[in-house]
Amino acid sequence: MRIILIRGLGRDQLHWAPLLKSLKLTFPGVHIETPDLPGTGILHREKSPLVLDDYLPFLEHQLSDSNEPAIVMGLSLGGMLALTWASKYPDKFTHAITINSSSNLSFFLKRLFVYKVFRYPGIFFRLSKRMKETAVYQLTCNTRPIDWSTIDFWVDVQKRHPVSPLNQCRQAYAALGFSLPDNLVNLANNLKENKTHSPQAAIMYAKGDRMVSPSCSEVMAAYLNAPSYVHSWGGHDLTQDDPDWVATQLKHFIEKISDDSIA
Repeated sequence: MRIILIRGLGRDQLHWAPLLKSLKLTFPGVHIETPDLPGTGILHREKSPLVLDDYLPFLEHQLSDSNEPAIVMGLSLGGMLALTWASKYPDKFTHAITINSSSNLSFFLKRLFVYKVFRYPGIFFRLSKRMKETAVYQLTCNTRPIDWSTIDFWVDVQKRHPVSPLNQCRQAYAALGFSLPDNLVNLANNLKENKTHSPQAAIMYAKGDRMVSPSCSEVMAAYLNAPSYVHSWGGHDLTQDDPDWVATQLKHFIEKISDDSIA
């Protein structure tokens, strides 16, 4: 099994650490690839594109030479890229999963709770990485008390792979321009009618998300006629709050699709 993971705005492949541990326990022997977005991680010196399609060559370039169809799963902006990628190259993917993502189906103020972001002004402080990462944790994670070892790790990541404010803005602009690909529904219908191989979409989201309204995921699931998996208390960074739950739901989804195809 091959899984490709795509992080969200301004985050690094290293932020997948909790989920990687859970996935390896849930899927022994799994092959996991974690390409960085241009402007983050090992590509932090690159300029982040303003259009999501332009991210795909950067992601593709970081993958192995494996021809095995993959599960692609992304968090927030990463979920938008997962759907975009799967819609353009359906033969390369078996499943496309979003986590706390949004789309053009939702109003701007639901796609980003701007007023809540400004409750954590430390996010905008460039002089103190620790203050900034603490604010990011408070906004995106609901696990309390704060796990200070996680903050220390995040600060170290930012020191190693600093993300510029300009690239964060460019990524946010690209995310707000995301529209659900027109062919996604057609791909889903073809799959049901056994007309062609098509990646199956699934939507995961957390009710406690303070950055993006959970309703954004609800309307995406309805539009795509895709199964949804709802976490009762997690925040925007659900893979940090409860990585075991994410891995378990992914396993359930894959098993369900396999059972349906046999039936």
